[in-house]
Order: sequence, then C-alpha cells, then structure tokens
Amino acid sequence: MEALVLGSWEAMKIRGIPLRIHTSWVLVFLYFTLSARDQLETLLDGQIFILNVWLIGVLTSFLLFLSVLLHELAHSYVAIREGLKVRDITLFFLGGMANLENECTSSKGSLKIAISGPAVSLLVAFLMTLLSNILSESSLILSNLFKQVGSFNLLIVAFNLLPIIPLDGGVILKSLIWYFTGSKRVGLKVAIASSLFISFLAFFLGVINLISGNFYLAICLLIISLFVFSSSKSQSQLIQIQKILSELNVNQVCSRSYRVFDDDLPVKVLSKYNTLNQGNVSNNEWILLSREGRWVGYVTENIMKNISVQNWEKMFLFEFMSPIDELPSIGEKESLWKAIIKIEKTKDARLLVLSVAGLPLGTLDRVDIGKAVLMRIGLNLPDQLFKVARKENIYPIGLNLHYIARSMNSSDLEEDQK
Repeated sequence: MEALVLGSWEAMKIRGIPLRIHTSWVLVFLYFTLSARDQLETLLDGQIFILNVWLIGVLTSFLLFLSVLLHELAHSYVAIREGLKVRDITLFFLGGMANLENECTSSKGSLKIAISGPAVSLLVAFLMTLLSNILSESSLILSNLFKQVGSFNLLIVAFNLLPIIPLDGGVILKSLIWYFTGSKRVGLKVAIASSLFISFLAFFLGVINLISGNFYLAICLLIISLFVFSSSKSQSQLIQIQKILSELNVNQVCSRSYRVFDDDLPVKVLSKYNTLNQGNVSNNEWILLSREGRWVGYVTENIMKNISVQNWEKMFLFEFMSPIDELPSIGEKESLWKAIIKIEKTKDARLLVLSVAGLPLGTLDRVDIGKAVLMRIGLNLPDQLFKVARKENIYPIGLNLHYIARSMNSSDLEEDQK
C-alpha cells in the first residue's frame, strides 16, 4: 500500500483528517463516466442531448467516489472513537485506505473498526436502491443512476467481506479469532491461511477458465490470486519480524560505537581520533569519560568546533562534561521491539545500552536493529548499504520497523511469550 500512497496528492481535510487522492482515480473517474454515458445512450436509444449524457456520467462517477469516501470515513471515525489516530485517507483504484498510526489493541475495537466500513456501504446501497425504486416511473435517468450506485456499493460490501488480509473481511476474521482465543497472533495466522486458500482457489479457477477460453475472466482471477498471495506473504513476513523483535534482546544486537577517555585528558586527544579524518560516517560519536575507574560523564567531538586550536592543550575534557545519565539509555535485557519504540523518541535515534549493573555495555541505533532483523530472516546485504543507512540514520532498505514495533505494543505479545 505504501507505493500507492506515494503517487497521491492531498485534496482537502475532513475534520482534520487529510484526504489524499491517488493519481489512478483520474482513470477510474474517466472510466466510470464513459461507462455511464454509454449505458445511458443505450438505455434511451440515443434520444438525449450529448451534454446531458456527459453530466449524468460525471455525476455517477462522483457518487461512486463519494461512496468509497464514506466507507473509509466510517473506518476512520470508529478508529478515532477507539482512541487511535488517523494519519490520512487515501482513495485509489482498488478502493480506499484509512491509514491508522497504530493498530487497535483490543479485539472488540478491531472488529468495530473493520465492520463499520461495510455497514455504511450497505446502508448507502439500501438508500440508493430505495431512491431508484421511487423514481422508476417519474425519472428513468435518475432511477438508473441510483441503481448503478447502489449496485456498486453492494459490490464494495461483497468484495470487502471476503476473508482476505488486509480487506475488512480478513480483519473481521482475525478479530473474531482473536476474541475467542485471546491471541491476536493466532487470529492473524488464521486470516493469512484463509487468504492463501482463496489465492490458490482463484488461481485454480483462473487456469480452468484460461483453458476453457474465457480469457477475460481468467486474467481477472489470476490478478486477484497474485494480489491476495502477495498480501498474505507480506502479512506472514510481518509475523516473522514481530517474532524476531520479541525474541531478541538488546544485548544480542548492540554494537560499541563509543570511546572511553579519562576526564583529565586535554581536548587535543580528540583530534587524534577525529571520526571525520578516519572516514567514519558518524561525526557526533559519544565519548564517555571515566575517573579512577568510574563512569562520570560524556562529551562529543563538537566541543572542538568551539575551541581554538591554541587552547586544545590548555583545556580538559572534564570542563565540557555532561552527566552520563543525560544520555538516552536502555537495559541490556529489554526486548528489541521496546528498544525501537524508545529509540524513535530520542533526538539522535541512538541509545546507550546499560548492563544489569548499570554500566555502559554498548550502543544501539537503527542500523544495528535493521541488520539483526535482516540476518535473522536470511538477507545478507552488502556492507555498503548499511553504511549508507547509518549515514542517513535510517533503517536499512526502508524497513518500517517503527510501525511494526508499535503494533506489538499490546498484551498479546506477552501472552505469546509465556
């Protein structure tokens, strides 16, 4: 879904929620306009002004657009009532997507959010059908228009209720299993299994229709099969990454990207280890200070920028020292998913790892975490990619580990680990 969002623009805000329109909707709008126009010309045997035909076509497309928007707004407003933040709503060629900042932490809340969209679409379908029947004798054009919009909303309901992740039906199935078993992960696994079954079924029917000569239906079924299989695979990878993040502790992943000096050394000592001269991509490395074997504070290489070269020998590190407890830190036994949540709240996206005794053991950043996850799932990337990621201070190859970690912030994880 991320790729779809990239090709979109913000059209407006609805009660603070940005509404984004994907570029594919331009083609969809044109398609439905032309389809409605052709159908109306056939229905009236060409006995209508061409301008009116186009106006009815545009109105039909607008009502279809509004139907998808109402579906997503329903999801959004229920999510807000459940205490979740909606980042934006994006409408694209497959329908729409309400982008939530976090996943719901309760099965009931998740079920309410998922079922709200189809419920609104079903209500719209009922109202459109009712209007169509009322106007069937007085206005054939409007009756046909409302009938088309009603049928479209019924199609939205039928399609979205398929037990496929990430469609509403798949989320509903996940939420129900979650509610009855008490495990969110079990619910997701059942929903993924259901999605895979439908994917293989669509593929089988597609091949049968291809052999029978029904090429159009065969292509549609094969595309659906590919879409569902790809989505199921993504969800399976999500479960795998969640498992990795819950099993790994910080001390299994952290590196040692800091140096230690006695606090009574002159500032000049830093020039010998200047990370810029050594070609290191990090130019603000933590420098920890000790005194008689005790950790007393830290400084950064930035202090050299504020001191003239003539004073490098005359001034000492302790004069620029900050308390070590000011550094964002985490215990070595913490789970990696908790470290991700904490690391995203820091200024430099880096944590000082402390041993059980409270002593510095290492450091942890996004690249350390991303590298560990990728190695666990069997991806060994070239070192150059990790260097680039560290320089830009991002997770390697665009891993969205922050979102995954936030989705794990629930009691379900702790239940799974027992």
